[in-house]
Amino acid sequence: MERTAALRLDAEWTTGGGVGIGLTSAERHRTLVRLIDALAPHADGDPSVAARLGLRYAELARHHFEAGRRAPALSAAGEAVRHCAGPARHDPEHARWYARALTSRAIYLAHPLSDELGLPRYAFRGPGSRPSSAVRADGFAALAATRRAVAVWAGLDQAEPGNREGLAQAYAFLGDRLEELGDPVEAAAWAVRAERGLCALRADDRDDLRAVGDAAPGEPKPGRDGLHTALLEHLGDQLERRLRRCPFADGLARLRADDLLPERLLPLAVLAARIDGVEAGAIADGLRLALPEVERVLRARSWRAVWRFDTRDADGAPWTPMAYPWRGATAVTDRSAAAVGADLTDAFLTSPDRPPAPVHWRLAVWWEDEDHLDAARFRHDRTPGARS
Repeated sequence: MERTAALRLDAEWTTGGGVGIGLTSAERHRTLVRLIDALAPHADGDPSVAARLGLRYAELARHHFEAGRRAPALSAAGEAVRHCAGPARHDPEHARWYARALTSRAIYLAHPLSDELGLPRYAFRGPGSRPSSAVRADGFAALAATRRAVAVWAGLDQAEPGNREGLAQAYAFLGDRLEELGDPVEAAAWAVRAERGLCALRADDRDDLRAVGDAAPGEPKPGRDGLHTALLEHLGDQLERRLRRCPFADGLARLRADDLLPERLLPLAVLAARIDGVEAGAIADGLRLALPEVERVLRARSWRAVWRFDTRDADGAPWTPMAYPWRGATAVTDRSAAAVGADLTDAFLTSPDRPPAPVHWRLAVWWEDEDHLDAARFRHDRTPGARS
């Protein structure tokens, strides 16, 4: 097919509803393959055609991934990145396509590191479970690709709102990749950067609208402002979850020192530190707060301790959760997870429900919700036959 005909065919796909709306999965796949076959012979030495070929590979990758075919998705995503890379040096729009292709490939690479809810599958705490070496290698490749996407967005004209939005979203994706690899501190830091970027963009949008008389304070938000609000709510949820997993000295205190701990989340940071066993004075010093303020937060805010005792007959046998009161939850004020766990252990050791000596048992205490065992804030495993 001649170059002009190939470009015309590609234009038909992108205009007039030709982006696959109404097509079956098989029809969409056939059409994308046909477009790729038409564009490919003309891509060498032609940045415009190469960039469009990269876009179609990116769409094919998304099509495969949504259908649960990760390996073909990764293959197509790799082609998308390869074909978009060269044109990105010559045109800002092509650079944006390249950055998005990098981000998408990173999402596909990192997919096994998240569970069915899109949350990190591995807590990376203590002796907990770990991903295979291949999955972890893919995770680091995803991280590298996302860092490249951030660099691409950062190299574009930041006077353009679309580029600022792309950079803020790339920060958010970078946080996702870091969290999946077990680094909640850096994940939180990039979520804060993303949040600040989107807040600044939303403020500028509102100022522009008021300047031309299209909106006034209190009027309904325009479409993009509503999208930014939804993204900010999502980032806020992510940030709170990540801060709950941060250590104190090398995490919460460092974020505070680097001005990457929002004021609204300082009470959460105080609570997180106390749950990990940090005393009020050390919390005040590390978070640069007055001691009375820390003590006020600890008196006013409780946390939900969730616990579970499990038993099993022998090594290799399945663990069986025990019934209430050895599986439950309660509100706790100004106490650490270890203190809660110690009280539960003492009660269990003197309870008639304690299993006989040959039986294995263990206790886990979580903050807020029962989760993976290695995400517990306190964990105690009793060896068989131990009586104290």
